[in-house]
Amino acid sequence: MMGLLRAVTKSNRPIQMGLQNQGLTLSLSRQLSTQMETPQQDNSFDTFLQNPSTGLVYGRIYGIGRHTRKSDIISMLGASNLSLDDVRFEYNANYAPVAVMIQFRTRNAYDASLRAVVRTSRLFRMERADRQQWDTLPHYDGKTILLQGIPRNALADDVERFLSGCQYDGSSIQIFARQQRGFDRPPARVALVQFPSQALATHAFITKNRGFVLNNQIAVRLLQ
Repeated sequence: MMGLLRAVTKSNRPIQMGLQNQGLTLSLSRQLSTQMETPQQDNSFDTFLQNPSTGLVYGRIYGIGRHTRKSDIISMLGASNLSLDDVRFEYNANYAPVAVMIQFRTRNAYDASLRAVVRTSRLFRMERADRQQWDTLPHYDGKTILLQGIPRNALADDVERFLSGCQYDGSSIQIFARQQRGFDRPPARVALVQFPSQALATHAFITKNRGFVLNNQIAVRLLQ
């Protein structure tokens, strides 16, 4: 009797092992099929979205007007982390503003400002710029005035008399000629004068605009 039980037990072992192996095979196949049906999440992509790149990013805005100020640009972009020092105006040879360059702290700040420009007006256009363009761009920071309409025979002494009562850097006075629009018009003489602060330059702009150097009326502009 005991021999018969041992024989039955031995005969059942291959069946049990086969069932276990079959269950393991089914379990593995289900796991593999589930992994194939459900794509694995790209952790590197999530990391890129959650950890935006850092570093300075530069942009240039076109379509600005002659009377646009730095504060107007910052207000339009709605970027509270921008300061006046992060905005520089780009002028052509006749000192007409053609664009504004902006320094952003992060790529996210640039992207947000780009959306703000598109949303605000179709008159403006914003594109990427590089660090070299920013570094080589002359920046006046509201401390320099431009005198337009200086007579041909005017000297630096005449400009100094014109600026009487203003506090400025006398060694900074530059008088030179700029070609006016139209080939039949003679070159116009202009002068650049630097001031120790924005407040002093603004005071000269307010008090001296439309004054006279010799017999010519002078237009004073504040360069930003």
